[in-house]
Amino acid sequence: MKVKASNFKNWCTENISPQSWTRICLKCVDEIRAKGYNLKQMEDLDPDVDLDAELLTSLSTALETLYEMSVDESLLIRY
Repeated sequence: MKVKASNFKNWCTENISPQSWTRICLKCVDEIRAKGYNLKQMEDLDPDVDLDAELLTSLSTALETLYEMSVDESLLIRY
C-alpha cells in the first residue's frame, strides 16, 4: 500500500503540530536526499511524493524518536 507524503504530513499537522513534519524531515534528511528529494520538495509536496517502504520506515522512526508516538500506515491513507 503506497502512502503519500502529504497524508503523513497532514496526520502530523492534525495530531501533533504544524512544525512536526518539518522536524521529522530534518531528522531524516540523509534518507530523503538519498531518495533524490530535498527538504523544500518534502515541505511543499508539489508534486506529492509516494513514500517507499524504506523512507516510510525512516519517517516513522523519526516520529517515534521525536514525539514518542507512532501511526498505523492504514490510518495515513485517509488523510
